[in-house]
Amino acid sequence: MRTRVFALLAATTAAIVAPTAASAATIVGTLAGAVFNVGSSTPVIGAGTTFTNSGTIATSNGTGDLSPISFFTPFNLSSVTATWGSAVTLSGAYGTFVGTISKVDLSTVGTSSVVSLYTLGTFTPSVALAGFDPGAASLTFSFTQTGGAGSAVSGSYTLASPPSGVPEPAAWGMLIAGAGMAGAAVRRRRSKVSYA
Repeated sequence: MRTRVFALLAATTAAIVAPTAASAATIVGTLAGAVFNVGSSTPVIGAGTTFTNSGTIATSNGTGDLSPISFFTPFNLSSVTATWGSAVTLSGAYGTFVGTISKVDLSTVGTSSVVSLYTLGTFTPSVALAGFDPGAASLTFSFTQTGGAGSAVSGSYTLASPPSGVPEPAAWGMLIAGAGMAGAAVRRRRSKVSYA
């Protein structure tokens, strides 16, 4: 019996003391870009339109950990279909974003149509950013057509890591815990008060 206890104690100590692989940080930053020679599968852009392109460039220097990416850095963008669940890939020398579209918004003012797409996925860094771990990111697109059916389409995007507009799991936990505590406080106050 003592042998088993000592073996278990030794194994536990070894597991605690053993070196663990160090993990690099995930990227925190944003990058804006423009999409070139945008083509569309429909005369008037909208839900279901597939957008083709001949490439993209960064239209500003990246911010935060994405700051090594400078103005005019080229990226390759897959065709983008304005449908929930469609796959999107943006790749370049500094890394690759792979994700799926999770939100499609449409707006029209006069003869101008705008398709806004929100994509969630993973950004895997490379080259100057190779010291970072892959992490959750968002890629937001805006495709605009001004002048009606058959007019030219322009496109822009913003890459954000961590994803923009999506609460962290800890934030959800705090929200739920706070609502629970508020409910408990209200319930406690409803108790009957008796006067002598």
